[in-house]
Amino acid sequence: MHGRLESSLTQWYVSNCFVSQVISALDSKATIAVVEDDEDIRSNVCRYLTRAGFEAWGAESAEDFYVRLLRDHVDLVVIDVGLPGEDGLSLVKRLATQGVPTVLMTARADLDSRIKGLNAGALQYFVKPVDMQELVAGIRSQLRNQRLHSGGAPVLPVWRLDKPAARLQAPNQKSVSLTTRELEILSCLMQTPGAVISKQALSESVGARDLEDDFHRIESALTRLRRKTLVDTGMALPVRAVFGKGLVFVI
Repeated sequence: MHGRLESSLTQWYVSNCFVSQVISALDSKATIAVVEDDEDIRSNVCRYLTRAGFEAWGAESAEDFYVRLLRDHVDLVVIDVGLPGEDGLSLVKRLATQGVPTVLMTARADLDSRIKGLNAGALQYFVKPVDMQELVAGIRSQLRNQRLHSGGAPVLPVWRLDKPAARLQAPNQKSVSLTTRELEILSCLMQTPGAVISKQALSESVGARDLEDDFHRIESALTRLRRKTLVDTGMALPVRAVFGKGLVFVI
């Protein structure tokens, strides 16, 4: 009896060690982005996350993050509230609508700021100076929860283009009707989501002849579409301009 009990305990211990190793390995492969305008803090956090086994990269602003996201994958984003340009809460809200997990890291310790941060969609709220071990433990906990709820790798909602109906469906299942010009532009951009489409390629896709004049019309059409999409779906159209190169539909 004692032998069977000891054997069962041994099997339980080995099994749990194996599960812990698997979870640790999954966490270690995750990529974390750190959006922080203070270069020293950003570098230190990225360095610590790398030593903890994660892939990590940094961005000094929301705009810088969007550009970097065109070429680099991310599983979770650590965000400072007081960012230049688009602030951290706005970035948290935008990522929350797309199912990307975020945690806030800020000097604002008051209760009102904490409530605003969590209501915006952040999964956790860390006050500077942040204990790096606590930050890593929080990140691992959130990644583990994401995987448990999705049954594996996180599955993010996506934007869908219904060409026959001339409608764009947002990840929250709300949709916006499209004009012929808007449909042509989105068809070109969403054919290769995540890739930068040049001015010339976009102009040609809508049958343009004068590159500069017609690209200006494309930009005007996108401005109207951004406004319309925000009103009809409550979400921002994920089309970004890459300076000197063209436009991209961010996935």
